[in-house]
Amino acid sequence: MKTKISFIAFLLLMAMLLVSCTDSPDLPQDTEPPTLDSSTDTSTEKPEDPFASLRSSGEEWITYGLTAYESGKQVANLKEFFSDLANMTYLTLYDHLFTYDKTKSVPVAEALFAFVYDKYGAEGLLNLEKRCEYKSEYLKSLGLETEYTNAPEAEVLLASMDFSSDATYKYIISFDNVTYYFKDFSAGSPTQYHGLLYFNTAGLYKMLDHLEKNELNEGLDTNREFHYYMLFDGSGYSQTRYPSGNMYINDFSSALHESVHALGIRENGNIWLSEGLCEYFGKTLGFNNQIAASYIQIMNVARQGYFDEYAAAGDKSAIICKNVYEDYIALGGKFDLVGTFDLPLYTDLYAKAELETDFYNTIGNTYKLVNGKNYDGVGVELSYNQAASLVLYLVDTYGIEEVLSAYHSKDIMATFGKGYEELKSDWLEYLYN
Repeated sequence: MKTKISFIAFLLLMAMLLVSCTDSPDLPQDTEPPTLDSSTDTSTEKPEDPFASLRSSGEEWITYGLTAYESGKQVANLKEFFSDLANMTYLTLYDHLFTYDKTKSVPVAEALFAFVYDKYGAEGLLNLEKRCEYKSEYLKSLGLETEYTNAPEAEVLLASMDFSSDATYKYIISFDNVTYYFKDFSAGSPTQYHGLLYFNTAGLYKMLDHLEKNELNEGLDTNREFHYYMLFDGSGYSQTRYPSGNMYINDFSSALHESVHALGIRENGNIWLSEGLCEYFGKTLGFNNQIAASYIQIMNVARQGYFDEYAAAGDKSAIICKNVYEDYIALGGKFDLVGTFDLPLYTDLYAKAELETDFYNTIGNTYKLVNGKNYDGVGVELSYNQAASLVLYLVDTYGIEEVLSAYHSKDIMATFGKGYEELKSDWLEYLYN
């Protein structure tokens, strides 16, 4: 379970979401994608079908584009449409877009199909590695200087998604053993969630690979299916339900945290260790680049002085963000690129800033919020950041194998030779020295 801080939630959301889609010129609306049957041929030997590979592509945008192309339909000139950069997201052309907004997606599919097929043929249309490049070329053919900015690796993963729906969830998006359930996209368009779908899914696979390669997966179900129910209902927390392992997500940055719970890290006897391990693997090791990107966004806002006025007025959230930025810079931290951002350092500094301002949501508070009852077990007074910082300290001091051993054995004293209070004291000394 994981709760977010209200003051910076908006900043995190803005850092996570892609650019919003705005109103655009009306485009012709199509109907359901027609069946792509070859025309009847009465000759004894039928000519080879030049579109055979495209008919079996399984991609809805290719179905629409091929139908228009075979009929000789004149495609729309979309220069004005794509002059509005907010409409650039419609070039993604994943299947769920046609359920969400067929009016805009179908003309884009028809126009892009015609451009790529005429220049590169069927192989070009199916070449995922070149697809981003071809989309940029298409934009230039319209007289626009804008590049299509989606990363090729993101394009490849997102193009592999399976899309379906049912009576409850209109948008069900799957990648092998990972499935996301959306009732709607009331907070925006589906293109705004592509960052979440890519970075969380790719990050999950990286995390699972890390656990297996480093033989840290003992007692963890790394072969399970992962089901994310994307609520965004304003409740303020995400949670994993046992024994199903289904995850109910309200916070973009907590999805991998909940994945670790789903793997089997769920012991409440030492709840600080359970939650700290979920933060350790789900955030501080950096498998989901979107998390580091959101922190970089906060750091940039702090650099511009945005928090100064709020901090001077006594807003504790602003004080924390301002202090973390100043300490991070003073210690030589970098935040120019996601790859150079120091997530462990940021975690330690945030934990320290929370302690100094006495402003943070504790694990115990969240437990009560989620379960409707108090819990007075070991470590409930810590925040999630503090639990993560404590686990980071233990990993640096004893090694991750020993930390996991302490979790599985439930015997902190036998593993470390110290109890929780002494370990916490050691961690605080480390934090302030």
